[in-house]
Amino acid sequence: MMYPTLDSLYEGIKIGAVGLSFSLPTYGGEEPVNAPEIWSWDADRYMVGTCAADLSLVSRDQWDRDASLKG
Repeated sequence: MMYPTLDSLYEGIKIGAVGLSFSLPTYGGEEPVNAPEIWSWDADRYMVGTCAADLSLVSRDQWDRDASLKG
């Protein structure tokens, strides 16, 4: 695998070496439900954003806290 970790995939997208798509690899952990802004994940974090320019890595705990505040 060219991008063996979520961090390496994130960096590849940020520098334009990888396109943002729904067929990106994932790295373990439960798949998020009904969250189209989550592009990839590992056991501890999600890669989230609306486009490559605003992508960030967010802990699952932080995502859950933010979602509970919105909902």
